[in-house]
Parts: sequence; structure tokens; C-alpha cells
Amino acid sequence: MEKTRDNKAQSVCFSGHRLIQQGKRKALKQELRTEIAKAYARGVRNFYCGMALGFDTLAATAALSLQCELPGMRVIAVIPFQGQADRWMEADRELYEDILANVDETVVLSRRYYDGCLLRRNDYMLERSGGVIAYFDGQPKGGTYYTCKKARSHGLDVTNLYDSV
Repeated sequence: MEKTRDNKAQSVCFSGHRLIQQGKRKALKQELRTEIAKAYARGVRNFYCGMALGFDTLAATAALSLQCELPGMRVIAVIPFQGQADRWMEADRELYEDILANVDETVVLSRRYYDGCLLRRNDYMLERSGGVIAYFDGQPKGGTYYTCKKARSHGLDVTNLYDSV
């Protein structure tokens, strides 16, 4: 059963590409920390992360790194299906497990993978968020495109960090 029943204005979610150039990761993580702190200053306390490789896990680690400085901040992992990381490389699985051990709440949406479950995960986060912090290259394809387009169509703020690094 879901514990989080907070005001959408107090929540944002992360959405971004899985592939991030290695040379951009450090700067992107710093940009994430800056945007998370700005959102917190506006009253955001809940940060939803879809736990995919790449931007999602980078965003989760950035958010978790700020919890000591930002009282009342919550990081919520939204897992599309049990076993999401089972086929990942060992280092990626270890990072995933470390994040899950430190988040404030974990929501698992399905016992099994099914076509469309990743998009349903994104819908779940959007339904609970007043905005999106994204890493989106602008190409009209994929889950990040879907999420940013849907967020904008529902009047949600989308902060895109793609051109900032």
C-alpha cells in the first residue's frame, strides 16, 4: 500500500536518458543538486525516481546526497516491476541496491515485466508530481519524450538540464 499521499505541488519527478556521456556526468550531477535545492526552496519535499539506469540513478544519488542539508526531503523510488535490475551489470545492480537501501519509500508497481510497464511507471510519477526535472535531448522518441510531452500537456513545469552541461 502506498504511503505517499502528498500535495502535487510538493512533489517532482525525474525523467531522463539512460546514456549520459561519461565526461558530462559530474557536471550533470552538480546541476541536479542545484535544481533539487531550488525545488526544495519552492516547497518541494518529495522527489520521485523511476530507478532506470543513467539519469534516474544519477538523480537519485544527487537527491540522497542532499538529504542531510534539506530537512524533510523525501526520495521515493518507483520501480516498474520486480526484478528490474536482475539483468544489469553487477556494478549497476550494486548502485541500484544501495539507492534502494537509502530511499524513504519504495513503490513496486508490478510483480512482472509487461509491455508498457515503464510508461505506466512514468504515468504514476506524473500523477503525483507538480513538475519534472529532466535530461531530454529533444528527440521525439522514447520514455523521456513521452514523459516530458505528457507533463507539458497537463501544465506541469519541465526543467530540462540537457543543454546545461
